[in-house]
Parts: sequence; structure tokens; C-alpha cells
Amino acid sequence: MKILRDESGQTLIFVALSLTCILGFVGLATDVGTMFHAKRNLQIAADAAAIAGAAELPYGTTNMTTAAQDAAGQNGVTNGTNGAVVTVNPKPTSGVYHGLTGYVEAIVSQPQPTFFMQLFQRASMTVAARAVATNGSSNGCVYTLGTSGTDILLNGSVNLTAASCSITDNSSNAGSALLANGTVTLDARAIGVVGGVLSNGSNHLTPTPVTGIAPVSNPLAFLTPPANPGGCVSKTIQKSATLPAGCYSSLIINGNPTVTLSSGVFYMTGSMLVNGNPTVDGTNVTIYLANNGASFTDNGTTTLNLSAPTSGAYNGILFYQNPSDTNALTINGSSSSNLQGIFYAPSANLVVNGSGSTNFYTAFVVGSLTFNGTGTLKDYASINAGSPLTTARLVE
Repeated sequence: MKILRDESGQTLIFVALSLTCILGFVGLATDVGTMFHAKRNLQIAADAAAIAGAAELPYGTTNMTTAAQDAAGQNGVTNGTNGAVVTVNPKPTSGVYHGLTGYVEAIVSQPQPTFFMQLFQRASMTVAARAVATNGSSNGCVYTLGTSGTDILLNGSVNLTAASCSITDNSSNAGSALLANGTVTLDARAIGVVGGVLSNGSNHLTPTPVTGIAPVSNPLAFLTPPANPGGCVSKTIQKSATLPAGCYSSLIINGNPTVTLSSGVFYMTGSMLVNGNPTVDGTNVTIYLANNGASFTDNGTTTLNLSAPTSGAYNGILFYQNPSDTNALTINGSSSSNLQGIFYAPSANLVVNGSGSTNFYTAFVVGSLTFNGTGTLKDYASINAGSPLTTARLVE
């Protein structure tokens, strides 16, 4: 009976039993922590995949899936490797945007090994993450796509204001990818340059350009050139007239007439030349320069009142120069000009001679840009919510 009443050693027994529970909880916490860590990494991969997929939506679902899976792979989750699955849906299969066009869903999953749970015959658990992205209006108004030399040249007494939008210079020229000569004031929302910036003179660039950025891809590469409608004609205009859309082997406007361009695509196989002091009006117009023989030059003090279509295949595109065409495009904005639309000349230099009260509701997607004079660039997306210049963003 004395042995039964002996209580010595009980504490040791309770400690041993408690340690078993504590170690169990530590093991469970280790498994849970591992799963949360894996979930966080998978979410990064899913976010990157959704954004990359949304950016490729204009190019078709095959490009979308490839880009999304590549982005996931760059973030540590490669489809088909170590049990990882990267599923890309052009329409979300669940959530707020279920079944909606224009939204990309990325679902990333991968089995993760367990530690404590192996005692309960669970050697691994599958962890998944999901993200949805779409394209919204971009705040970019200048994209220069040349990869060498000087992409942006600001000459003389330049005052260029683009306070509501950003400027991106793709040239890797370390010395003068962006070159400001004279007395230059440049005010933008943001200025990014792949290469370097050279400022000669009394110049003020606001904000300070960020150099060494990653190059951007052509945001309008998905565009397909219009077909030649045939029946090309050559016209020289000296009196006021209304011109139909169609193919022109040359179009020359001289003197002081008022020329109205009808809605549609003006398909130029030769030069479009404006001399003197004419007024050129046009609504829902796209001027397409088809080849290296085609060009647009404004030699006078022309008043240009032109706006791009806001729907259809060339929504937002005011000037479209074939990517193989390297001829410079020259625009002289007079005090009463009003230009609304995108200038797309990915291999050419755009020369803009601005006047202080010219209304530029536009964006430039060009090989390079030379700007002389004074002008204000206003975000084209502010007057066309469906602008084709977009940027991908997460919504779920």
C-alpha cells in the first residue's frame, strides 16, 4: 500500500506526456508554416501569370497561355515540373469576373511535402493560388521604340508639358538616349529611359528621368495593316474640297483651302504633302502610310483638326506608318490645331514642331521623337476610354 501511495516521479510522467503534445503542435505549426510559405510563393507566380496573360490578350489565347506560363516559370513555378500545374483561362471560371471576356484567370498549384502530417499518412498536400488580371487604360503618352542612338531629341526653346502621362525611351545609348539641347522644359508624370540622359544648356526635366529601366515591348504590335482598297489616285488640291477615304498614290494640298477628309482609312502609297496655310479637317480618320515610298510632311503653318476613330479595327489610330517604313513623319502644329489620336510609326522618326496652343490629345508610339517648340500632350485615354494603349493590372 505504501508503494501505491508513493507520488514521486509523477511530474516527470506529466512532463513527458506534455512534451509529446508540444512536439506535436510544433510539428503541426511547421507544416502549416510551410504551406503558408508555399502559398505565398504560388500567389506571386499566379499574379505574374495573370498580368502576363492579360498583356497578351490582343494577340490571341495561344500567346496569352504561353506568356502566362513563362511568367509563372520565371517566378519559380514551371508547368509540368515537380507536379506544378499552371492553368490559364481567357475567361475566369469563378469569382466576381466569372465568364467575362477581357479578363484572364491564372490558377497555379503544386504539391508540397509535409513533416508532422506524415504520421497521419499525409506525405504531401496540394497548395493552390489564383489571380485575375485585365487591361486598363495606360497612362503612357510617349513610347520611343528605337534601341540605339538618340530616341528623344528636344531642341531649342522647348516647353513640353505631359503632366498627366508618362514617357518611355527604349534606347540603350548610355550617353544620350534622351538628349536635351538649349533651353528645354519637360514636365511629365514620369520619365523612364533604358540608356542615359544628356542635358546641354539650361534645361529642366521634371521629374528627374529614371535611367536603366527595362525595355518595353511595342504596345501596338498586334495591329494588322489595312488592305489596299485598290483604285489608287493622285490628287493635287488647291481649292476647298471634301476627299473620300481610299487609296492615294499621292496627295498634295497647296495654298489656303479648307480640305475635309471623309471618315475612313486614307491608304497612302506615296507622299501626302501639305504646303502653305490650309485647314485640314477630318473625323474618324486614319492615315495609313503603306511603304517606304509613303510619307506625310506638313511644310506650312497648317491648321490640322483631325480625330481618330473611337471604335473598329483602328480605334484610336490617327497616323499609322507601316513598321518597314523608315521615312520621317513631320507635323507642324499651328495655334488652332486640334489633334486627337495615336501616332504609330514604330520604325520612323516623328518630328513635331509645336505651337503653344495646339491641342494634342494624343500618344506617340514611334521609333524616335524630335520635338521643337512648345506643346502640351494630353492623355488620349482621357477622351477615349477604349484607347488601344493599355496596361495589365490585377483585379482579383
